[in-house]
Amino acid sequence: MVECSLCSLMSFFGSSFYNVVSTALEYPIVVFLLSLAIAAIIISNVQTARMIFDFGNAAKNNFNITPRPSNSSSLGNLGSNFDYGADRGPHTWRCSESNQSPINIIDEYVQKFPIRELLTWNHYDDLPAAVVIENNGHTVVLRACFSGNTPTLNGADLLASYTFVELCFRWSALNSEGSEHMVNYRKFPLELQAMHRTGPSGDCTSSYDILIVAYFFEISASNLYLDPVVQHLHRIQRPGAKIEIQPFPLTYLCHQFRTGFYSYGGSLTEPPCYQGAEWFIFPEPLAINSSCLLTQLH
Repeated sequence: MVECSLCSLMSFFGSSFYNVVSTALEYPIVVFLLSLAIAAIIISNVQTARMIFDFGNAAKNNFNITPRPSNSSSLGNLGSNFDYGADRGPHTWRCSESNQSPINIIDEYVQKFPIRELLTWNHYDDLPAAVVIENNGHTVVLRACFSGNTPTLNGADLLASYTFVELCFRWSALNSEGSEHMVNYRKFPLELQAMHRTGPSGDCTSSYDILIVAYFFEISASNLYLDPVVQHLHRIQRPGAKIEIQPFPLTYLCHQFRTGFYSYGGSLTEPPCYQGAEWFIFPEPLAINSSCLLTQLH
């Protein structure tokens, strides 16, 4: 008898609740408010999950910054047989799960360290003997030849002097997603990466000899220092195209900062994704005109 009474009571409350909800849903304003509440709950759960993920990675990472996770566990070399599309894009690259680049730099987790010696830029103001830009099928690469001293970097607690190798540009069809690295979950329209290697000629076989200096660009006023490259991009639209342009000092593109930069040990950002590359990232975005980015780069 008690069980029947309890069942009847539960049935009564269930029926009453159903009738109330059914009646309320007949009013559009109630449906709208209910939808907002559900959306808020979902967003809150997503944000919480992302914070937990970031905290876990930060605790595991010596640099207290959050790496973008890799989709595979074995280190492999795909050579040039890759792209950024659905078939051969980053989700198919064989990379290690740790110390991979690019990363999302979260200021809250970054550790500040004093450096004993300022970063020193040598011969970046010198005029090269020749400058070449190339469309390698994945990005635009700039290389320079020097009749005298090749630009080098040292100081900032580096254990060796690093020789300039090449510049490459990273961008996207969407101006809000061009950079590879992120700062506080924010991407930038363009990222410029200057690769350096140890040794007198910069010719090394190990990624542990690599230093990459990266700069962000955001859409703002026109940057005349980019013109020597931008005005020739239409000439290398075909993959494999390479042209020589009027020489200019590399300091046009590489801002010579001394301190106040992010640094971490990561990897190459494309196959073979070798680990051991040291990254210096200048945090202040430089300017680029939107018409240059849209008209010339896409």
